[in-house]
Amino acid sequence: MSVNRLYFEHVVFEVQGNALLKGVSGVFSSGRIHAIVGQNGAGKTTLLRCLSKELTPQAGQISLQQRDLRDWTFAELAQSRAVLSQQQELAFAFSVTQLIELGLEVAGGNPAQRQARLQTLLEVCDLQALADRNTLTLSGGEQKRAQLARVLAQLWPDDWQGEQAFAGKWLFLDEWSDGLDLKHQVQLGCLLKQLAAKGLGVVMILHDLNQVAQWADEVLLLRQGEVIAQGSVHCMLTEAHILSALDVNVAILPASETAPLLIFPARHAH
Repeated sequence: MSVNRLYFEHVVFEVQGNALLKGVSGVFSSGRIHAIVGQNGAGKTTLLRCLSKELTPQAGQISLQQRDLRDWTFAELAQSRAVLSQQQELAFAFSVTQLIELGLEVAGGNPAQRQARLQTLLEVCDLQALADRNTLTLSGGEQKRAQLARVLAQLWPDDWQGEQAFAGKWLFLDEWSDGLDLKHQVQLGCLLKQLAAKGLGVVMILHDLNQVAQWADEVLLLRQGEVIAQGSVHCMLTEAHILSALDVNVAILPASETAPLLIFPARHAH
């Protein structure tokens, strides 16, 4: 068992007798971007919340870094994994800088280190011009970028350019690109690829299959609380697998040297 992996075996999660996860198993590797794909109600967010210890499954085992997830304290997890939920309600009038500082407090370090990390995060998330803005006045996409900077701050090392600077760190994202304009989808997607190359393990839920093809290394397909298949993007994003997982016929243009594969709905529904 590799130390830098997240294993889950036979995970069951039920609410009032309704099984949202029906014994799902899989493995996610650090240094890779994993996409969880499925229809509404397939169990994607439930699985993500179980893997981040926000929910406790009724059965099954989850192991992070060769250690049972139940044995991790939330204080330990806060420095090893960060979570961006689909809905982030802002109840207080923080500035963008103050919001990011909430994540920096978790990471620790002296004031000079935190200030340096803050400036880097403002830059890589394209937030310099919004640093002093009240978060309640931001657009949806601007808020999403600020929240992404906050969760990245939990994991951000001083020497973030180092070859394995993010080794042992995990980022869980639920619809991170929702509300972002195309420029910032590309900018932040490239950032996630860059951080994964430095050891970060990324697990993301995405509905847009073309974004999955663009950013992910591997895909886990869920349907009605069960894993259909898990594997590389090119093995999973096939017409047959997409029909099985999403119940829709698609046409696929193969990848080229300059572009990932392109997926679009077939003209006639099945």
